Amino acid sequence: MGDTLIYLVPAFGVLGLLYTFWKSAWVAKQEVGTERMDRIAKAIADGAMAFLKAEYRVLIIFVLA
Repeated sequence: MGDTLIYLVPAFGVLGLLYTFWKSAWVAKQEVGTERMDRIAKAIADGAMAFLKAEYRVLIIFVLA
């Protein structure tokens, strides 16, 4: 059983990544919708990136320490 897990765990990891890329491509192909929906989506994306930038600034202190 232990020998099987050595191959099974990375295989499922690769399958998970492939599924993620497939679903990501599907989402990217979908229509944006109306102009208002596009503006809202961009505002959400900008806010998310601002949050991540602030989060990484805090986390870098703990990573480097």
